[in-house]
Amino acid sequence: MSSSAWVNVATYCDRLSAEAMLGLLHREGVPAYIRSDEHVPGLGLNFSISVPPDVERRARRLLEETRVSESELTHLAIGDAGDDRAGE
Repeated sequence: MSSSAWVNVATYCDRLSAEAMLGLLHREGVPAYIRSDEHVPGLGLNFSISVPPDVERRARRLLEETRVSESELTHLAIGDAGDDRAGE
């Protein structure tokens, strides 16, 4: 199947968030990849996850069930680095 036939199931404003959700889909056996407007590393604004049409409903359900807030995604991205300064 051509990747142009795949459908967008979610869009994120940063690569790290999209990769976290892509990992979730892959762990569940859902084929997926990230489409991006990032022509120069670090300068992308849209990172969309695409899946084949026949698994679209399953992918959307998985992403909905594991909805993560922006602050949770940031915490996953940087770990406890922000917490270290809180005690200063």
